[in-house]
Amino acid sequence: MSAPPSNGDAQAIGRLQADLDGAMGVMRDNMRNMAERDGQLHDLEGKSNSLHMASGTFSAHATRLRKEQEWQRCKTRIAIFTVVLSLVWLLMLWLMAGKRGTFVLVSAAVLLVVLPIAWICVRRWRRLEEQEGFREAPEWPLD
Repeated sequence: MSAPPSNGDAQAIGRLQADLDGAMGVMRDNMRNMAERDGQLHDLEGKSNSLHMASGTFSAHATRLRKEQEWQRCKTRIAIFTVVLSLVWLLMLWLMAGKRGTFVLVSAAVLLVVLPIAWICVRRWRRLEEQEGFREAPEWPLD
């Protein structure tokens, strides 16, 4: 049989056990901290994905808004041009008192040429809108 441990050996074993317990405690703390960091990283990743989706939606809405404003400006210019042109036409009609019939016929011919061209331009603009899809941008997320 073996001899019982001496007092010095017991103290050395006690110190080793205390050191081992201390190292185990530090390892447990490290593992707990790693688990917390992992949870925080997953949370951060979720927030990052959410922000990425929101930024994509914002970009789509900004593009749609910019194009709608461009179309509004175009319609405003067309309306102003039409009013000015109508006033000029009325002034010319008044000034051409003797040749009103000819003036009205020429005006009608010009109108028959200009209206289809304007109609084609508007249809082309609308088709471009639909192709780019800015009229059907996704809705803002509710969260």
